[in-house]
Amino acid sequence: MRGFEDVDAVAPAENVLSEEGELVATATERNGETIVTLRRSGGGKLKKRKWTSQSFLALFLALLPMIGFFLFSTAPLVLSLIALFCDVSIDWQGISFSWNDFNGFRMIFEKDFGAGTQFAQDFSSIFWKSLGITLWLGSTQFITLLIALGLSVLLATKCRGSKTFQVLFFIPHICSSVSVAFMWSWMFLGQPEGILNTIFGTSIRWLNNPDTIPWTIIIAIIWQAPAYGTVMFKAALANVEQSQYEAAGLDGANSWQKFWYVTLPGIMPTIFYLLIAGISAGLLLYDMAALIVPDPWGSTIGGQDHMALTLMRLVFYFNEHRGTDPVALSAASAISWILFLLIAPVSVWLYSRREKKMEG
Repeated sequence: MRGFEDVDAVAPAENVLSEEGELVATATERNGETIVTLRRSGGGKLKKRKWTSQSFLALFLALLPMIGFFLFSTAPLVLSLIALFCDVSIDWQGISFSWNDFNGFRMIFEKDFGAGTQFAQDFSSIFWKSLGITLWLGSTQFITLLIALGLSVLLATKCRGSKTFQVLFFIPHICSSVSVAFMWSWMFLGQPEGILNTIFGTSIRWLNNPDTIPWTIIIAIIWQAPAYGTVMFKAALANVEQSQYEAAGLDGANSWQKFWYVTLPGIMPTIFYLLIAGISAGLLLYDMAALIVPDPWGSTIGGQDHMALTLMRLVFYFNEHRGTDPVALSAASAISWILFLLIAPVSVWLYSRREKKMEG
């Protein structure tokens, strides 16, 4: 059967397949091929199908995800763009915007500008310190990726108890970040409550010393983050063709050369995905820092010397105080878009590299 053609383009029908309603289907033979033709009976127009309650319900269910997307994604995105250049006041009467002469950017980039607001703080120095701490904590994701890769390679050897260890390694991932943060905050408490100080007989004030505060967060991240990557790498390693290892062995490749030239290229899509996800999670870190080092909002935002202050904590700080000064929400929007400019180029570059690897 070749396809459908118009009734005027074929010979008279030899066989009528069906004739119901407005359409008539006929079949004809031409050069050994069967051609099915649709035509209107009596030359009448096709009737439009009436909308029923089921049709409206189906349309609503189909549009429901789009409605949620516009309400919870597109609308906040548009509001944040407006808030970049406007003071925003939110009260029981509604939302009002007024041009602020780039005060949101001045709050985080201009020295001592924040000292003249109701916050009475120099947020320019705080912002740059927060950016450095965010990049420092975010770089921990590369360490967790290496740990996950090493664990998955060991589990792939199918040694005795590998399935049990795989379950144990995955447990930190299914634990909520809140519970993990509280667990490590108890571990790092000072004497006599702190578990680590009790075990080692030390009296280190882990959560009050600017030199140790970032390390408490890094240790908690390294404990939890590799769990998901281990399972992902384990699945990717299982999909690498064993024939490639056999061919490499016949060529005289040793274990390291097999890993470098066979294993890594085979799991490269998974590596790119985990890199993108890890970088995003690292730069958007909030819960671990806020719960391990909870500090009352004041002159010591983010612990002693601001050493646990990530960019997301600074965004939440401005959001919590949007009623104190209208420029707060503008500053929060500016930091949010700076985070976007940090994540987007890296993600696009990694995605393009992945596409080139897959094509090559």
